[in-house]
Amino acid sequence: MATLSTWTPLQRQLFWLGLTAMSLGFVWAYLNGWVAILLLPLVLLVGLALVYRTEDSVLFFGALAPLSINFQDLGAGLGLALPTEPVYILAFLAISVWFVLYGKFDPLVLRHPIVLAVLAYLSWLWLATAFSSMPMVSFKFSLARTWYIVVFFFFVLRLFRQYNTIHRFLKWFAVFTLILVMVTLVKHAADGFARSSSYGISWPFFPDHGMYAAAIAFAVPILAFYTFNARSMGFSLPWAPVLGLGLAILLFGILVSYTRATWLSLIAAMGVFALMKMKVRFGYIVLLLLAGSSVAIAQQDQILYALEANKQGSSDELEGHVKSVSNITTDPSNLERINRWKCAGRMVSERPLFGFGPGTYVFQYAPFQKSSELTIISTHAGDLGDAHSEFFSAMSESGYPGFFFLVILVLATLWIGFRLVAQTTSRPVRITATLAIFGLSTYYFHALLNNYSQYDKIGVPFWVFTAIVVALDLYHRAGVNNSAHEPASL
Repeated sequence: MATLSTWTPLQRQLFWLGLTAMSLGFVWAYLNGWVAILLLPLVLLVGLALVYRTEDSVLFFGALAPLSINFQDLGAGLGLALPTEPVYILAFLAISVWFVLYGKFDPLVLRHPIVLAVLAYLSWLWLATAFSSMPMVSFKFSLARTWYIVVFFFFVLRLFRQYNTIHRFLKWFAVFTLILVMVTLVKHAADGFARSSSYGISWPFFPDHGMYAAAIAFAVPILAFYTFNARSMGFSLPWAPVLGLGLAILLFGILVSYTRATWLSLIAAMGVFALMKMKVRFGYIVLLLLAGSSVAIAQQDQILYALEANKQGSSDELEGHVKSVSNITTDPSNLERINRWKCAGRMVSERPLFGFGPGTYVFQYAPFQKSSELTIISTHAGDLGDAHSEFFSAMSESGYPGFFFLVILVLATLWIGFRLVAQTTSRPVRITATLAIFGLSTYYFHALLNNYSQYDKIGVPFWVFTAIVVALDLYHRAGVNNSAHEPASL
């Protein structure tokens, strides 16, 4: 490789002349208030990295999602998470061009149940966009969802042919999440970890504490499984207490986030983990869920009567805050969530096939509210959250088929994950698959009560963890495989 010392005198003179001119240009720009131009070298560096180190760039900036900063309105109704989303968009464009010129789908990948579920979900999303009540809103929403799926599901699935690449992402993601939590805890400590300050303490990285806790929950199983399986996952023994300390920090961060949905989702994910450890067949679990749902519907009056007896409101005390989860009589947060769900139900009744269009719930739900169901935090402006459920949101925005395809995606991923854990003979693969399903389960249950997958904080780990399950099932079921890797440079 040619270095500066091997250049000709003319090449060296041109190099130093160019470097001097660029430096003087930056000084002039700074003195004249053009500070933004100083970002140009960084932009060029990222562009070169995407071209020549595509794999590392995508994984690094994907793992960096917890530390990105959201800018809600950059003009023309656009919002971006910086510095990550511009990189995702560039990666999406580069991958799309590369695929058109050189790429081809692996038939084995196309036949995989999870891949089929993703394609069905994405196809219906665009079909619902075509019939949207707000075409531009739905187009932007569906385009953003598409670049997340293309980059962080299909592209990383290609990268995850090499087993070590999976854990490279997981380690980076855990480290960046840990940095986020430690920074937030330092700020929160100044207020004595009070619940009142927990709602916005994660700003500017997260707009609210619910998304903050949901993102941390993805990193919890990474450090948990690394801590208790350090040797199997390639860590030397002295790393175990360090990993354990990191896990404790994450759990404390979730505890003082006062996010009831995440507390419940971790408990539910531990239940899923127990079922995997017992190697319960997934078909039995589905039957149990169907039976439980049928009983709940049949006994809904009695259940509501029991819930209405709970008057415990949100509290700074942990016990009281936990008890407030089932308060549907006086707790404003719970009542408003039910109000939003009922609006979604009325919306899908009006447009059962295609819904109102992806991304439109927040603009369309207001007329579907009833005065008797309004709470002290209700709004007609749609500025205090969405449908508060991934599933109700999909149903109101993409119709019953959109809801169905999302449920199928969740069930297909859990089914493959359970099957993989039960059948693989490789301990590292089993641990990694269990880790991925645990992380996904935290959000599957959280998604019953909130919807954050349109943000990079949740969208990136959601699709990457799904790709991990597919990659392990396709390429590593029989054991760790680091030979089935193709260069990822575009």
